[in-house]
Amino acid sequence: MSESVVDLLLSLRAQGIALWAEHGKLRFDAPAGAMTPALRERLVARRAQIVAFLAEADLAERSTVRIAMTDGVGLAADLYRPKREGVVTEEPLPVVWCHERYRRAEHVSGGVLTKLDSQPWLKELLRHGYVVAVVDVRGGGASEGTRSVEFDPQEARDAHTVTEWLAEQPWSTGRVGMFGMSYSGIGQLLAAGTAPPHLAAIVPQMAMFDLYAFLRPGGVFRDDFARNWGETVRRLDTEAGVAAAGDPDIDGLVAEHRLNARVFEQAAALEFRDSTDRASGLALYEHINPAAALADISASGVPVCHLTGWYDVWVRDTTLWYRNLTNPQRLVIGPWSHNKWSDEDIAREHLRWYDHWLKGIDNGVTDERPVRYFTMSAPPGTEWRTASRWPPPHVRPRAYHFHEGPAGTVSSANDGLLLPEDETGAAPADGADAYEVDYSATTGRTSRWSDGYGGGFRYDLTANDRKALTYTSPVLTEDLEVTGHPLVHLWVTSTHPDGEFFVYLEEVDEKGDSHYVSEAVIRASHRGLGTPPYDGMGLPYHPGTAESVAPLPAEPVELVADMHPTSNVFVAGRRLRISVTCCDRDNAQVPRRDPVPVVRVHRGPGHPSRVVLPVAPRL
Repeated sequence: MSESVVDLLLSLRAQGIALWAEHGKLRFDAPAGAMTPALRERLVARRAQIVAFLAEADLAERSTVRIAMTDGVGLAADLYRPKREGVVTEEPLPVVWCHERYRRAEHVSGGVLTKLDSQPWLKELLRHGYVVAVVDVRGGGASEGTRSVEFDPQEARDAHTVTEWLAEQPWSTGRVGMFGMSYSGIGQLLAAGTAPPHLAAIVPQMAMFDLYAFLRPGGVFRDDFARNWGETVRRLDTEAGVAAAGDPDIDGLVAEHRLNARVFEQAAALEFRDSTDRASGLALYEHINPAAALADISASGVPVCHLTGWYDVWVRDTTLWYRNLTNPQRLVIGPWSHNKWSDEDIAREHLRWYDHWLKGIDNGVTDERPVRYFTMSAPPGTEWRTASRWPPPHVRPRAYHFHEGPAGTVSSANDGLLLPEDETGAAPADGADAYEVDYSATTGRTSRWSDGYGGGFRYDLTANDRKALTYTSPVLTEDLEVTGHPLVHLWVTSTHPDGEFFVYLEEVDEKGDSHYVSEAVIRASHRGLGTPPYDGMGLPYHPGTAESVAPLPAEPVELVADMHPTSNVFVAGRRLRISVTCCDRDNAQVPRRDPVPVVRVHRGPGHPSRVVLPVAPRL
């Protein structure tokens, strides 16, 4: 494998050789004898690549500063000011910035890996005349302070202070925007809730809405995510990072960060939505829940462009943000997971939003229909669609009922049939499918949940289906587009007073392999329904409070849950499948019960177990 330009430049640096480009030519300064004929030959052979790399690296001037908060705590910041022909632009420019939980820069191979390196789409912002800033959160990176809890209201107040500081700088026009994904996406919305006077637009990418519904959806603890994410931020907080200017004592900061709260232990102890944190005495799911800031965010009027993907951990959350805020808004949903997305698409969406709200460019972004989404497996050239609202108004519910099999498609616990209500000709016969809980069932270690903490994204559900109850449709004779929020209704009994039910929507290809589309989860004791404190789009809302929990009775009861939204064309020649397990070993906490429970999924007129799909009419 040929030597990379980065490795070559690092080896030159180690020899004390300085290399730069000037009007397309390479220049150097080297100790006597260091620039050998062999090294010259290597540089000549790679000249074009090196010049291009150096030109890209010279796109902006990076400086580090410390910004003082109102209580005297200093936050470390990287500032990137665009260059033109090698000279820093002096005219005032709009500023976009990120409040970074995962450190603004890292030490790598003797150099510094900046946010521009890890997210190269940001360079497009510099090319288009924006100053970019990245700021370590309080208690993280090279910033001072400690963290008693994630999403503490103090962090939003810090963001207010940073925004106003950026607006006051001589190189700023006073128009400030924010960017960032995941934790930083949530931080943008919470920052907007403090109404900084100069915050002109935000672009939250993949941002959580309801903390309890994420960590304990349907009452089931996502312990794998909480543990791995908690370990990640603990490592970042307790290992030395890249210091800001004038910070010789980075070790002192790290010592301070070791006092930060331990995320997993804190989350594991809070079983119900109204559980109280022992250390603070606060009901944290209420105190730091992003959705609790809805009224303040709407009152700020800050324009919001939401970005997410169909396989993101927070795609449902993003649609709830969009549905509940009254700000000027745009919603973009791509074929992405939490950590796999298109740089080109992300850069374009940011630029269009910023150009309009920070530069006053009439680019038509506010004249378009506000919802833009990608329909997977749609005919080439038609994948990107638009809508006036979410869910799109043209979709209609269609129920697919569980029937006795065999479907002849899989060696599962039952191999049942899945038939659309409007084509069966008769209601499914009364009956039930028995299932002895298999605690080895799993969707794997590269699920949408593991991808949320950087564990990768790749599904193969074929093996999991063999450990499940399955209901599979006949071969589709025409394409079927499903766009919106599928709902699952399970009528169940069990030999145990509680149980967890994982339900998957899948597409089975011509070879019989099963492909993941979406999922839902519900703990039977948490089946109670309530009214959400926000517009829940008519989706089931499980309060999750201690008093709402009830054991399973002897007679069948209905469990209702919504699946993560999707837009997918189930292609003619393939099949739909619903699979049901009572465990997802690698992604959720399920207690092992002894003896092993036997559950029954009931079906028929009295207990109509089914999935209701939001179906788009054929064009």
